[in-house]
Amino acid sequence: MSMTKIPNQKISKRAYKSGPVRRSKRGAWAKARMGLFNASAIVLGFYALFPVLWILITSLKPQAQLTTQPVTLIPSSLTLGSYRTALGQAPFGRYYINSLVVSVTATLASLILGTFAGYAIARLRFRFKKVILLVILAFSFLPPITLVVPLFNLFRHFNLLNTYWALIIPYTFLSLPICVWLMNAYLQDLPKELEEAAMVDGLGYFGAFFKIILRVSVPGIVTAGLIIFAGDWNEFLLALTFMTNNSMRTLPVGIALYPGQYTFPWGIISAATVLALVPVALAVSVFQKRLISGMTLGAVK
Repeated sequence: MSMTKIPNQKISKRAYKSGPVRRSKRGAWAKARMGLFNASAIVLGFYALFPVLWILITSLKPQAQLTTQPVTLIPSSLTLGSYRTALGQAPFGRYYINSLVVSVTATLASLILGTFAGYAIARLRFRFKKVILLVILAFSFLPPITLVVPLFNLFRHFNLLNTYWALIIPYTFLSLPICVWLMNAYLQDLPKELEEAAMVDGLGYFGAFFKIILRVSVPGIVTAGLIIFAGDWNEFLLALTFMTNNSMRTLPVGIALYPGQYTFPWGIISAATVLALVPVALAVSVFQKRLISGMTLGAVK
């Protein structure tokens, strides 16, 4: 039996590059890009969280270390004295209640009106739909300062100054455009077969909306609600103008009035700021999964 000799085959340079070596290079570049992306994310995250960390540390510093030179990031001792002073110096609890009442009420009103409007625009067929959306979007670019004088005269005429309605009404209608756009984009992604199946089972438009659409629209509603609540909670200009009574001021205005003529209490302001961040931070942490799914599914349009 004769043995056949297999001739040697030369591997071409192109075949060599397209083989395991090229795949290994691709894997190395992919790991390098991923490492660069992770490093960039860490740097940006630290850049975004550093002011919050600085305020938190400042709120825990003793009064003597607030003015020492050079400034130290990590204090030698921690104290809660600034928090006790912030809670007892001014009607801080009243400021908190005012902000909660105004922000929660305005957010709920905006969500109710915006969800109905977004559903109508997303599902109903009528003329000039795009024009209406553009008009709503145009109102969102209207600077709030242009509304201060007419709203002040209007609320003074109806004796609404230094009342919750003086902030709830403008907050609601200033937040409606973004709520309508977010809910319209989210509801457009929902299949129409949901309503059709509900109507086959005997439900009308309202029944399908309340029993089916609202339940599957929770991520979009939570996303719009958190954005609106954060904006209303931090609003300053209208609250400063319409709430001249100290007992009706909101948190941003109350904290801004802490400094005196010759003193600037950094520790007290930092402690009050940390306490003011608690509701928004809690809301985001509780509804984090809903917020992420709502942003990725409903707001991509």
